[in-house]
Amino acid sequence: MSYSQLLEPAFQYARGVTLGDITACEDVKLAAQRFLDMVERRDAPYEFVPEKAEHILKFAKFCRHVKGAEAGKPIALQPFQVMFLAAIYGFRDRKDKTVRWVTDVILFVPRKSGKTTLASIIALYELQFGDAGAEVFTLATNREQASICFDSSKAIIENMVAEFQQKFIVYRSELKKAGDSTSTYRALSRENRKTGDGKNPSCAMIDEAAQITERSSIEVLHSGMGARKNPLRMYLTTASFTKETKFYEDLNHLRTVLRGAAEDNYRWFGLLYSIDAGDEWSNEETWAKANPMLGISVTTEHIRHMAHEAQSKPASLNEFLCKQLNIYVSANSAWVDRRYWDDSVCPMPEDKPESTFIAFDLAYSRDLNAVCTLHRYSEEKFFAEFQFFLPEESLDLIPNHYKSIFQQAHASGILRLTQGNVTDLNEVETYIKQQCIKHNVKEIGYDPYNAASLVANLYAEGLPVKKVGQGMAVLSNPSKTAEQLILKKGIMHDGNPFVGWQLANAEVYTDVNGNVKVRKNEADTSAKVDGIIAMIMALHCHLDNVFVSDTFGFRSFEW
Repeated sequence: MSYSQLLEPAFQYARGVTLGDITACEDVKLAAQRFLDMVERRDAPYEFVPEKAEHILKFAKFCRHVKGAEAGKPIALQPFQVMFLAAIYGFRDRKDKTVRWVTDVILFVPRKSGKTTLASIIALYELQFGDAGAEVFTLATNREQASICFDSSKAIIENMVAEFQQKFIVYRSELKKAGDSTSTYRALSRENRKTGDGKNPSCAMIDEAAQITERSSIEVLHSGMGARKNPLRMYLTTASFTKETKFYEDLNHLRTVLRGAAEDNYRWFGLLYSIDAGDEWSNEETWAKANPMLGISVTTEHIRHMAHEAQSKPASLNEFLCKQLNIYVSANSAWVDRRYWDDSVCPMPEDKPESTFIAFDLAYSRDLNAVCTLHRYSEEKFFAEFQFFLPEESLDLIPNHYKSIFQQAHASGILRLTQGNVTDLNEVETYIKQQCIKHNVKEIGYDPYNAASLVANLYAEGLPVKKVGQGMAVLSNPSKTAEQLILKKGIMHDGNPFVGWQLANAEVYTDVNGNVKVRKNEADTSAKVDGIIAMIMALHCHLDNVFVSDTFGFRSFEW
């Protein structure tokens, strides 16, 4: 088969991967071999037409980078990207060369792997050269994500030579093909309720598809393609923390096809980058398997830095595996290695703190209640005091394997037992008021659950109470701040093992947007983290009250 130099990188990459000259995971090896096999087949209802693949590669040469050090320079497609485009556009119906054979594609790569740039090129190409009356859409979970590819496409047009600029009409939220007002390109999201309902897509770019948990938003777009001559549905995504998605179902379908466990469906093509099962995630030699842009848009040094954090910060491990090595993992992980907390034991400083914040977490009437008093000396220096309250009769309900921990806490004074079978909130109230008399308390944060009467009494005393919601949007930032401070030994404390035990019980849940929430280990319903949650709530108050330097009387900012 003869083809131009434009296609040579595709075949060099495919051969290099299959021969082992290019480091690749098993999924990519299988995809590369499948590409070569499809090109060579002569008994299939499709054939490889080089000039069809070359056409989009020629178009790509008119596209320029819009960000970073390469801004303004022509986009140089990498060999794996050339193979990807060749597979999409090169395979044609043997009887009608105007009909593409591949209609459903997946580019499954970690962050910083050039998927937005590639998607932008494809979207513009489909708008200009796709079906008559083309309808091109990008879909994502929210407006911001959906706009990334769309805005990139707009920027590419603006950086094209005048000859090609004139082929597009650019509006704020829509792109059109010049001379064909029916051909459009728009961004959709579930957030703004703009979905594919009632539309007839010719091309659907589903960005970060692994994060889209609502199947219907994808299925609606797919079903709307039925009347199209050359439909193209494209998943562009990094792994996520949930498998309950339409994308994960389709990902597994393609994997079974690649392995011959299901009848081959040549309408599907994909490049699925990850490390292989059994690979050691800390082994640098495996990182290239998951990162086809290693050494180009992502450096080994960057991944090495992230790996180092994952080794020292348990909460970062799953994030590293998911976003850098493209592995599906649980959203839950251990939060902070307790040794960092234990290394921060010292007496309370004699210096007067700049500010003090109190937060309390009231539990069910028969459970543990926590108060944290957080003294701020600087933006990176705090001292945390803890006080816990428990109905004395609830001590008998503690599992045997935890009884000694509670007994030690009571003996040390950090745990107060109140009379009866429900917590005496009057004792909690008295303690908070005493702390306010002793210290310059800026705010008292509270979880509204079961706190109405206590909060009303504190408010009546003129104390600065503040509601702190328990949702992820509220607690994510202070949780991340707590983690950073603990690792820097920025939160000092008296070393009471009752608090250290609670820290060890804490796990972190990470959502698809990278927000975090600290909670107790769900596998152990008897574990407690109340003191840690109270500390995070106190840090929320800290973040809402900017540190003021005693020395200069000006606000302190980090540059």
